[in-house]
Amino acid sequence: MRTIWGLEDIYGAPDDQRLVADLDTAEALTVKFRDSYKGCISTENLYGAILAYEKIIGLVLRLESYAFLHLQINLNDDNSLSFYRRIVESIAKIESQVVFFKNAIPELDEAAIRNECESNHLLKEYESWLLDCFKYKDHMLLDETEEALLQKRLTSNDSWIRLYDEFLARMEFLFDGETKKLPEILEIANYSVKSEVREKASRIISAKLDENGFYINHIYGSILLDRSTEDRLRRYDKPESFRHLANNIEQQVVDFLTDSVIEQYKNISHKYYALKARLLKKKKLEYWDRNVQINRSGFLERRFEYREATRLVLETLGSFSEIFEKIANDFISKGWIDVYPREGKTSGAFSHGCSSDVHPYILLNYFDGIRDVFTMIHELGHGIHQTLSNSNGPILAATPITLSEVASLFAEKLLFEKIFASSSNDLEKIDLLCFRLDNTINTVIRQIAFFKFERMAHEIGRNGEVFSTRVLSKVFIETQRECLGECVHIDDCISYYWGYISHFFHAPFYVYAYAFGEIFVNALFNRWQALGKQFIEKYIRMLSRGGIDRYDVAAAEFNLNPLQIEFWKDGIRSIADQVQYLEALCGYSVPD
Repeated sequence: MRTIWGLEDIYGAPDDQRLVADLDTAEALTVKFRDSYKGCISTENLYGAILAYEKIIGLVLRLESYAFLHLQINLNDDNSLSFYRRIVESIAKIESQVVFFKNAIPELDEAAIRNECESNHLLKEYESWLLDCFKYKDHMLLDETEEALLQKRLTSNDSWIRLYDEFLARMEFLFDGETKKLPEILEIANYSVKSEVREKASRIISAKLDENGFYINHIYGSILLDRSTEDRLRRYDKPESFRHLANNIEQQVVDFLTDSVIEQYKNISHKYYALKARLLKKKKLEYWDRNVQINRSGFLERRFEYREATRLVLETLGSFSEIFEKIANDFISKGWIDVYPREGKTSGAFSHGCSSDVHPYILLNYFDGIRDVFTMIHELGHGIHQTLSNSNGPILAATPITLSEVASLFAEKLLFEKIFASSSNDLEKIDLLCFRLDNTINTVIRQIAFFKFERMAHEIGRNGEVFSTRVLSKVFIETQRECLGECVHIDDCISYYWGYISHFFHAPFYVYAYAFGEIFVNALFNRWQALGKQFIEKYIRMLSRGGIDRYDVAAAEFNLNPLQIEFWKDGIRSIADQVQYLEALCGYSVPD
């Protein structure tokens, strides 16, 4: 079983002649596209323009994906970094030359586009994408300015992100005489069975982040300044507005989500951590105790060798859909997953959708624990979603983050329900439910706290206040205390932990997608129980639509309405119900 990527399905190597030819083709098509359509887009030639644009985007995605994936396992290699930079520079030039197209669409008559889509069934497929362009009309800049921003991105935002990634990849932590990388020391800090070991690792992380605080703060401050400058030019009301537009979601609905979650802090995380402290025979949890497993039954100590884990995952997915099982098996059997941590490899896990004519690739850092099995099925959920949506072509395959976390979290829930149903006694059920709530709180409660941190951090940058590590650390501690409650002791040890939350740097305001996805999945799971086989057909169709349908259109197929606040209140209450169930299993409750 191959456990290291083979990227030859995209290109064989950075000097592959296919790569050189594709880059040359993309550049030539870009010149032809600009000459043919610059200044003369109309409803009559719109379909032809889309097809030409799509060819360019498909090649760009293919080139960009290979360069990105190649770098993720060679972060310490200067040649890989140089190759990546060369590709993204070429791509930025291409993108800057075709940016006029999406700017030209909102200048057309919207009613005329709708009429053209009705009369041309081929164009109809792109109707939602075309109409989405109109939401940017008030935020577009002159073509020359758009081109300049895209080319300048390489020396501004993208450059800072690359520096951040390389900085973290090179960071080393001395622990008990051994040098650890960030993923390894985080694993110890979060999940070692010994409290003193978790504390030691946590303080080592804190000290190292403190030592490098100036550099991390400078990088983050530069990213925020770049973001606020563009927000001002584009006349966005709030720092997060650009993200909501990209996600096709209204500000009010995001507020429904965040307000509903924050309202339930006391009934979910506060109450759960009080229960967990009691289970661990502590008056309070330390910050490094939050994720430690409750394992009185011994069930969670079980190790899952990778081959065994793949069998469990395939069996779980297969019990839901043969289609899911087949796609997941392709990833596992054909070497599309890079499994184990190693020198120069990035931390964390992801599934990267390439161009629509190439399958996605998955990266893991697998350590043989039960959490790693859940991470695997999470990323395979993404991979299944991306594979199903690829048939829509390069500009319709991409899914907004409102729906992009649904398949992954749904897959996790399938695995949990399978394991939980097979548990033989209440001790196992308590351990498993605590394990699930640990993950759910990290997915929903903590991510909304992160989102609140980002809101406050970006406002500091926008308002021109003093932007320092000390200020950011204060905001981070405040938002963590609010979400975790009085039964988790929080002190300056975590002051600098915001510095390794890569989403803050890579994708501002992405994090609410996890909470969105978890609540959406809870609602979908309930509909599955009601609809049975019909649900599976609808669900596969939803994933196959990629970015064509808005989240509310997708939800309506299941008689769900996320435009109403009660949808979110009901969804978050279902998590509070799990805490109540845990109380009942434990035989004692926590006072409100």
